[in-house]
Amino acid sequence: MQPGQRIVHADFGEGIVVAALPGGYLRVFFASGERELHADAIQVAQTRSEQILGNVAGGPERLLRAWLHVEAHALPLMENSAALTAARIDLLPHQVVLTHRVATACPRRFLVADEVGLGKTIETALLLRELASRGELTRALMVVPAGLVNNWHRELNEIFHLNFEVFGSEGDVTDRKSNAFAKHDRLIASVDTLKRPARIRRLLEAPKWDLVVFDEAHHLSAYGDRKTANYKLAESLRDHARDFLLLSATPHQGDHYRFWMLIQLLNPTLFRSPDEMLEERHRLNSVVFRRTKADACTPDGSPLFARRWVHTESFTMSEGETGFYAKLREYLQDGFDLARKKGSEGHALGFVMTIFQKIAASSFAAVRSTLRRRQLMLTIHEALLKDQALDVDGHLELMKQAKNIIRVESNIPDTPLGNGEIDRMLAELKYRLVRKLDEDSLAVAASSHSSEQSTIAGEEMVTTAVAVSLPEERSRIATVLAAFPAIQETKVEKLMRALGSVWNQNPAEKVVIFATYLATVDLLAREIDISYPGQGVVVLRGGDHGMKLAAEKRFRKADGPRVLICTAAGREGINLQFARILFNFDLPWNPMDLEQRIGRIHRYGQRDTAQVYNLVLSDTIEGSIFLLLTDKLEEIAKTLGKVDEQGNVTEDLRAQILGQLSDRLSYDQLYRNAISDPELRRTRQELEAAMSNANEARKVVYELFQDLDRFSLDDYQPLADIDAGKRRIVDFVKTAVELDGGQVDLFDQDRLRVTFDRTELRCTINRDLARSDDTLELLGLDHPLVLRLLHHWRSISPAELGATATVGLNQLVVLTVWLIQGYQRGADATATLVPIAVDHAGKRVPSVEKRLRDCFQPPSDAPAVPAAERSALLQMVIEPALQRELQHRGIAGVEKSHAARLIAWVELK
Repeated sequence: MQPGQRIVHADFGEGIVVAALPGGYLRVFFASGERELHADAIQVAQTRSEQILGNVAGGPERLLRAWLHVEAHALPLMENSAALTAARIDLLPHQVVLTHRVATACPRRFLVADEVGLGKTIETALLLRELASRGELTRALMVVPAGLVNNWHRELNEIFHLNFEVFGSEGDVTDRKSNAFAKHDRLIASVDTLKRPARIRRLLEAPKWDLVVFDEAHHLSAYGDRKTANYKLAESLRDHARDFLLLSATPHQGDHYRFWMLIQLLNPTLFRSPDEMLEERHRLNSVVFRRTKADACTPDGSPLFARRWVHTESFTMSEGETGFYAKLREYLQDGFDLARKKGSEGHALGFVMTIFQKIAASSFAAVRSTLRRRQLMLTIHEALLKDQALDVDGHLELMKQAKNIIRVESNIPDTPLGNGEIDRMLAELKYRLVRKLDEDSLAVAASSHSSEQSTIAGEEMVTTAVAVSLPEERSRIATVLAAFPAIQETKVEKLMRALGSVWNQNPAEKVVIFATYLATVDLLAREIDISYPGQGVVVLRGGDHGMKLAAEKRFRKADGPRVLICTAAGREGINLQFARILFNFDLPWNPMDLEQRIGRIHRYGQRDTAQVYNLVLSDTIEGSIFLLLTDKLEEIAKTLGKVDEQGNVTEDLRAQILGQLSDRLSYDQLYRNAISDPELRRTRQELEAAMSNANEARKVVYELFQDLDRFSLDDYQPLADIDAGKRRIVDFVKTAVELDGGQVDLFDQDRLRVTFDRTELRCTINRDLARSDDTLELLGLDHPLVLRLLHHWRSISPAELGATATVGLNQLVVLTVWLIQGYQRGADATATLVPIAVDHAGKRVPSVEKRLRDCFQPPSDAPAVPAAERSALLQMVIEPALQRELQHRGIAGVEKSHAARLIAWVELK
C-alpha cells in the first residue's frame, strides 16, 4: 500500500492512502475525513475495467444482463430519440429536428426564436425529456412570466410527466425556512419572483442547474450601461447553469443594442459590438434557431396550417344602447378623473373603473349585472356604516333596499322560505365586505395580460371593492341602470342571425364562441337555447385543466352540443381544430389574445379553412380603436403586398407587427385614456406612432435574420424512421421486465400488456392509437416505466458486465463496447457507443462490430480467454484500437478531449 493508492473500506467507502504508518497501519483520506486503519481492514479498489475483466462468466442470464446495460445506454443516444416521446402529442418535424440539434450540441446555449404557435414549450419539454433519458438532467429551472407559470406547470407535468414544482405560490414550494433552490431539483418560477437580490443570492448558493430556460426572453433588457433586474437575473443564472436556453417569438424589438445584449448572455465572445453583429450576422446561426410558419410542415411535407379567413362585422348601437352607453361612459370618466386626482391613493379606483370598462366592452348585460351587484354591496356597506354611527332608521332602510335588490335580482318569492334565503345571502355578502381590499389582485384583473382566473375574479372583485368609490356612487349607478335598454342587444341579435345562417347550410356545424366574462357567457347560452332549442350549448368557464378537457370532450362528440362558449379560460390549453367556425363576441384589448383565440381552431390538424368572425360595435371606444388598428394593419400590408386573395392581412405579417406592438404600446392605458378623448384624436396619434415603430422594427428584424438557416424537411428525414426504435424499446422492456419476474404479453404489433411489480399497464407504441384510446399508455423513452428501467440497468455493478456467447464463429473473438463522451468547444458533443472486436491474435473483426446486437443472444458457454491474459489484451490491443477508431471518427485529436468507459466485455465463439 503506497501513498496515492485507491482503497475501499466496508464502512467508509472509497479512499486514498495518504501515508504508511508503523505496525501495518495506514493514514487514509475519505470523504468524511482522514482516518488511521490497519491494512487488513481495507482492500485495493479495482477500476471499473478491472472489475469487468475479473468477473467474466458464462450463462444466458449474465449475457442478457450485459445486453440490458448496453441497451440502456444506447437507446437514449439513438438519432431519432426525440421522436420517441411518450407524450400524447403530435410531433412535428421542426420540433424533432430542433430537439435533436440542441441535445447533441456542446455547449447547449441557444435562443429559440420560433414564431408564435410552433410549440416552443413542447420543444423545451422534449429537450428536458431527452436529457433526462440520457441521464444528463437532474436539476432544471424554468423562468417564465407570471401569467404563464400555470400553463408551463400543466404542460410539463400533465403532458410530459416531468414532475416540476412551482416556486413561491401559496401551498407550494417556499424558501422561508430553507433554500428551496437547493432542496428541489425541478422548479418553475416567475421572473418577478426570482429577480429580488435576496432570491438571486439563494439561487447562487444552491447547486448549479443542469438547464435554465427563460421564456419570453425579450423582456431581459439592457439599455446602454443600464441592465434591468430581469437581465441581471439572467446574467447570474447563465453562469450558474451548464445549459442555458432563451425562448422568444419576438427576440428583437427593433433595437440592435438590446438584441446584441441578449446574444451576450449566450456567447459573450461571438460579437464585439452591435455593428459587428450586423456585418457578421451569419454567425447568429451558432446560437439562434428561428422557424417560421411558412417553413414548418407535416411529416409528409404538406403545409402545417390550413388557411384562415378573418372577417370583421361592424355595426352601430341601437338608440337605447347609445343612451345607456353615454351614461356609462360618463360614470367611468368621473371614476378615472377622481382616481387621477388622488394619485397613488386612487389606483384601486382606477382599476375598478378599468374592469368595468372591459366588462362593458363584452356586453351591456354583463356590465348591468356587475353594476347592479356593486350597487348592492355599496348599499350594504353604507348600512353597516349607519349601524356603526347608531343611525338605526338609516340602517334599517338601507338593509331593506339591499334585500329588495337581492329579491329582484335572484327572483326570490316574498315568502317565509324566500325571506330566510335572502337573510342567508345577505350574511354571506356582509362577510365578503369585511375582507381586506387586495389592490394587487385588482391590478392583475384590470391588466390586458390578466390570466383566465384573474379575469373571471375581476367580475367579483369590482362588486366588493367598495372601500374605494365615487361620491354618491349608489345614485350614479342607479342613473346608469335606469337607462338600460329593455330590448335584445344589437350584438346578440347579429350573432343569433349569423348562427341561423350557419345552421341553415349545415345543421350539424360546430361553432366556437368567445366571450370574456361569465355574465356575457350566461346571456349567450340563454339566448341560443331560446332561439335554437336542441342545438345544445357547453360552456368552458375556467377551473382546472381537467374541467377544460371535459368541456372539450363533450363538444367534440358528433352527437354532442353544437356550440362551445369560452371565457378567457379557453385562450390556451385546448384544441378545437375539429371545429372550423369561431365568433369573437367581444374583443380582448390585447390583439395577441385574439390570435390565441383563433389558434384554438386554426392549428395543426385543421382540415378546412378556419372561418373567424369578429363582432364589433363601431361607435363604442373599443370598437373604434379595434377598427383603427385593423385599418392601419391593412394599410401596411397593402404597401408591402402582404394581403391574400380574400383581402386579409397575411398571418405572418400580422403576427410580426402585433408581436412588436405589444412591447411598444400599453393597451390598458390606451383604452383608459380614450374615455376622455371622444374624438379619439390623441388615441389615433398614439396608435399610429406605435404601429409605425412596430413596422420599422419588423423590417430591422427581417434584415438581421435573413441569413439564419431555414428549416428543411431534409433535416428531418434521417430522424423520421422510428419503427426500429419503437421495436427496440419493446424488446428492452420485455427482456428487463421478464428478467425481474414480471410478464409482458404482446397482443399485436402495436399493443402489449406489462405486469410488473404488482402493477398492470396496457401500452402501445402507436401514437395515433394512444391518442384515440385513453386506456392505452404510449410507450416511449420518457415513459416512467422505461425511465425506471433505463436508470436501473445503467447503474448495475461492473462485476456483472463480463459475459460469453456462442454465435457460430470459427475463431475466438472478444467484443468490447465503450461509452464515449467527446468534447470540443463550439461543436456538437459526441456521446456515442463504440464497439471494438478483436480476435485472439489482436486483429480487428469489423463484421462482429457491425452485428453488435446479435452478439448478445444465448447460448452462452464458459469463458474462453484465460483470466491472466485479459488485462494485457485490453491494454496492448483493444485500447490502442479504440484510440485509432476515435481519431478516425474525429472524436480524438488536437484540441479535442474525450472520456472512454468500458460498458461490456463479451467473449465470443
